[in-house]
Amino acid sequence: MTRHPEIVFRTLAMPVVFVMLAIGFHFFLRGHNAPGGGFIAGLIVAVTALLARMALDRRLLRLEPKTLVPIGLLIAMITGVFPMFFGDAFLKSAHGHTHWPFVGDFEWASAALFDLGVFLVVIGTTLTIIELLAEDSREENS
Repeated sequence: MTRHPEIVFRTLAMPVVFVMLAIGFHFFLRGHNAPGGGFIAGLIVAVTALLARMALDRRLLRLEPKTLVPIGLLIAMITGVFPMFFGDAFLKSAHGHTHWPFVGDFEWASAALFDLGVFLVVIGTTLTIIELLAEDSREENS
């Protein structure tokens, strides 16, 4: 009985994907208060999507990565321009506290919306580049 080396990779991929997604979202949520944020979280989630695609032959995201870029840019632009309507500077961040039922006090900041835009742009750009490189590789091997 011969074992294929990829069986270990395929078996361990799904637990690793879940852990990496949790780490990515952790970095995203803590980013406006500490180093990290949208950029590094986007890279972590993009690498996770690549791992899922390599090991499981399926996509992690249902959306085309190309669509995430304009959505992220729009969110970041709106976050930056919105304070200007109230006489504030571009990208002026607002923050406050809200009480959510079953959660308790919750601190919010509008900088998190800008991080969301960066997060989506990084995921979309990274996955688009990887897909284009994979297409070029397939064409050369054909």
